[in-house]
Amino acid sequence: MSNSQNTSILRIGIITDIHFSTTTEPAAAMTTAADLRSCLENCSNNRVDFLLQLGDLIKGSEEHNQDELLQANAILKEFTGTIHHVIGNHCLAVQRKQLLNALGLQAPSYSFTAKGFRFIVLDGMDVSIQYEPETPEDRQTLAYFLAQPEKHNYCGAVGLRQKIWLKNELDSAERGDEKVMMICHFPLLPETTDSKHGLLWNHQEIVDILASYTAVKACLSGHYHYGGYALQNGIHFVVLPAFINRHEHPDFTCGTVELRSNRMVIRNQNKKVIYDLALH
Repeated sequence: MSNSQNTSILRIGIITDIHFSTTTEPAAAMTTAADLRSCLENCSNNRVDFLLQLGDLIKGSEEHNQDELLQANAILKEFTGTIHHVIGNHCLAVQRKQLLNALGLQAPSYSFTAKGFRFIVLDGMDVSIQYEPETPEDRQTLAYFLAQPEKHNYCGAVGLRQKIWLKNELDSAERGDEKVMMICHFPLLPETTDSKHGLLWNHQEIVDILASYTAVKACLSGHYHYGGYALQNGIHFVVLPAFINRHEHPDFTCGTVELRSNRMVIRNQNKKVIYDLALH
């Protein structure tokens, strides 16, 4: 489903924090399904090149997480284009291997390119209570953050091996003169979230890495349900509002991101411009 009208524009559909639940009243569940289908139809009508689903696809309830994944994924598969998925903390109520298989992912962190942009998807739950740490450094990281309850045990960090991979990806992007769009379920700046939701545990370390590369232009995240924005070191950090809170903030249920060589424009489901940002 490519945008044939203007090949210099990369048009992306975007949605986050669906928190699909099968435990609500039947009428509410049907409304959620209908609203999600409307978002997919909106993407199709806007002729997006692909759709980004930024994580927390399911509510992750203990008894119903399997059915939540089954039903939500069935709806998403009605979309005839490509969907790039991000793993959120609620998603991990389902075993990682099963989740990756359902979403068609080889790994929770990955990259892909489109029209001169490299998209780097981070796994923000790499070091978390969900997994056994892979390295001594990761074990120390986990212990350090779990000793600080205010950091929230439903958040996580980017581990050692993923950091090495990230730097290799950024090196490659700079050599190839590509512009980098970072994708992470968790916000990377305190200014773009609140204390209740939290953010990536080792956010400052990751931001410092990103700031050392001129190729990095923006970071798109979810998790904080009310959305946020900050500009730091020339990088736009955009947190999109949650689909599940669409009745509280009807200005954004889902939307599109238009990327040109020097500009990023984010519109809501009604084509209203939410952000119009220069990419330097």
